[in-house]
Amino acid sequence: MRQRFRYGISLFLILITVLHIIPVFAMVAAGPELSVKLEMIPPVTLCALGPINLFYQPEKNLAEKPRLAPTTWRLVEGGAMNLYQSWQVTLMDGWIRLTSDRGDLITSDLPLLVRSPAGGFELNGKLLWPTDGLLFFNEVGLEDYVTGVLGSEAYAGWPLEALKANAVAIRTYTLSSLGKHGVFALCAKDHCQVYRGLPQAPIFQAAVAATAGEVLTWRGAPISAVYHSSSGGRTRNNEEVWAGSPPPYLRAVEDFDHLGKRYHWSQTYIFTWEELARALALPPEQGLWVTPLPSANGERVGFWFGGNGGGKGLKNEELRRLLGLPSANFRVFRYPELTEITQSTILPSGSSLLFTGNGSGHGVGLSQWGAAELATRGYTYRQILRHYYGPEIQLENYTAAGR
Repeated sequence: MRQRFRYGISLFLILITVLHIIPVFAMVAAGPELSVKLEMIPPVTLCALGPINLFYQPEKNLAEKPRLAPTTWRLVEGGAMNLYQSWQVTLMDGWIRLTSDRGDLITSDLPLLVRSPAGGFELNGKLLWPTDGLLFFNEVGLEDYVTGVLGSEAYAGWPLEALKANAVAIRTYTLSSLGKHGVFALCAKDHCQVYRGLPQAPIFQAAVAATAGEVLTWRGAPISAVYHSSSGGRTRNNEEVWAGSPPPYLRAVEDFDHLGKRYHWSQTYIFTWEELARALALPPEQGLWVTPLPSANGERVGFWFGGNGGGKGLKNEELRRLLGLPSANFRVFRYPELTEITQSTILPSGSSLLFTGNGSGHGVGLSQWGAAELATRGYTYRQILRHYYGPEIQLENYTAAGR
């Protein structure tokens, strides 16, 4: 079954770069407008929730500038569209086609804008990342974007204080990570943050409204407020996971995620010698050396894999992503002997490695399930944020942080 996501009051149907959508409810606080890239496999069905008009853009080549000034759009003569209809949007031979459920047909080889001053739109589709087809851009205000991400990344059943802590982290991370992409600010996947439009549960909007404009800062600038689902008992220092300097706000702390749904891995993962060599792009040999890589305090932060033909070292997070593991908090055993790899050893051809662990995600910054538990224990969202990001952070309005 396809999920239905509600977006907002303007739909920019742009040839090749196709759809801008502005969210339906007003922002609680003023903020920057973000261009969030969505991509859907056509055909896509849209349904207007209020009066709509049709505009066009006289220029076709918009791939490098999807954000367009409102004054550049021209009203199509007789461009009022029927209300409360479903329209199927496709791209055929370089033409945009809008076909209504009543048989109306609109075609254009120019970019189109479908605008709804009130009401908005519903898009019935699945968020994917195709290599071709129609690209969708969601022009959305900061607070509405935070609400959408919160509804996509968190659970409505979590305590309000936990959701408020998540909202501040999301808003801060958004402002600190703008510019990852070229002509649009953010994507809708976990490369940036998961975003699926406006959520239905009102508690998400309440959490965002209660913290409107608040961001975490260090030395006057928004911090990189990374977060994850569950660390598996203790969060990690950022330099153990990624390259870069160790900021004071991304230090390992005790987590309280033991009762969370993501604390225990639901399965173990077994990789044969051949599968590992192939995944690591290492030449096939008679054996594969596996050597733990320790941090300065002696904690294992990765492994070196190799043989006579060379090798490579990978941090736990790199292994997680390469092998599709739930988290970077894992232990590794020779299989079937079930001997843990704690020192350099050779994995002979025909043998395997078994990975087992706890948590979900990279393990740095705020733990979402840990925050939920702390809120259950009576912690405020400010106390939760200081626990995970440290005492040196400040909580400010983003305008005071120079944004």
